[in-house]
Amino acid sequence: MTRSDVTRSMPSPGGRRGLMRRAVRRRWCRFWWPTVEPDRFGADDVVVVHEWLASFGSDKVAAELVTAGDAVALVCLSVLPGAVDDLDVRVPVHQCRLGGWAARGRRWQFLLPLAPVIWSALDLGAVRRTITSSHSLVNSVPVTADGAGRVCYCHTPVRYGWEWRMERGRLPVPLRPLFPLGARVLRAWDRHVTARVEVFVANSTFVAGRIQAAYDRDAMVIHPPIDTDWFRLPTAPPTAAPQEFLVAGRFVPYKRVDLAVRAATEAGVPLVVAGSGPDAARLAALAGPTVRFVDQPCDEELRTLLQRSKALVHPGVEDFGMMVVEAQACGTPVIARAAGGVLDSVDPSCSGVLVDGDDVADWANALLGFTDPADASTRREFALGFSRAAFHARVREVLAATWSSWQPPASVAQ
Repeated sequence: MTRSDVTRSMPSPGGRRGLMRRAVRRRWCRFWWPTVEPDRFGADDVVVVHEWLASFGSDKVAAELVTAGDAVALVCLSVLPGAVDDLDVRVPVHQCRLGGWAARGRRWQFLLPLAPVIWSALDLGAVRRTITSSHSLVNSVPVTADGAGRVCYCHTPVRYGWEWRMERGRLPVPLRPLFPLGARVLRAWDRHVTARVEVFVANSTFVAGRIQAAYDRDAMVIHPPIDTDWFRLPTAPPTAAPQEFLVAGRFVPYKRVDLAVRAATEAGVPLVVAGSGPDAARLAALAGPTVRFVDQPCDEELRTLLQRSKALVHPGVEDFGMMVVEAQACGTPVIARAAGGVLDSVDPSCSGVLVDGDDVADWANALLGFTDPADASTRREFALGFSRAAFHARVREVLAATWSSWQPPASVAQ
């Protein structure tokens, strides 16, 4: 199915009844989106609409989409304090009425039942060019302008609908029996609203397959942008070969940090576990004497850990896995699961080793027998193919092809 198969006939409000409907819609938008002023947007403006902003991987992509698309605004359900500065977003950022409450406790999942209502209330006025940065229900934003075209950068189809078995553990126990029915309703709504998308862009071949399975739509692949200026080779070569392996990120079950901890404990090799999350206590209980923890490293600390590690261990199945490329940009090899987005971002001739499955013994053997397949400069050269500049160039090509009259500004067109 292509976008031309989808009819987007929008009623043209006319007369007094039309004006009343428009006034009601504006009031409903103002209730949920108090800082959004639809009349301030022009037909040729670009607006990026993102789920919620918290400095995670998808949030970095949304910030880069603002730059690549020369957007005039970024609209999110919720914005974590400090995220706008951390991501260097230089356009107005709008959040919904409940956004501040959700951000204070990182309660984004509690907005899910209301998300279709909140997004459907958003009025972008005359805007005909929107970019949605989607991993949930952001495509519920209505099409309100004639001739509008939507480009969706999809991190993954909404997990609560399509991967609900993985997400069931996040719900309170009494609500879990209702989740299968809720997921079915969510999938139906998701299929309905994604018909508004003109062009799908996936962050990996793996996610492009999910889009095809969920929506019967093709998607081109543009890998997420990696800050290869920040993640770089160390200024001075190490005086001795690195001995410690590294696993880093959020301590949540699907990341499978437990697999790295168990394997390092069984193999008796040194492993640094960097990050934080709800699985922290369980991981500490699994760790042997060769495993040490670094709690919530800052950006500088994380970069130093990546530069000084023998290899980054990546045992989870990720939609893409930006840290795998960040490690390679620092010259560090990886030991990654042979599944998911890393099949796009790992070249066994220079990147490191791919491990099948989740058998602890296989991962322990991979750690014990690890040898670097290439030098650091070769690995960094490979990582440069995922740079921010490469991302901007590919996104601009898609936008120019989708919106034939659109041109990137001179400041980002090079």
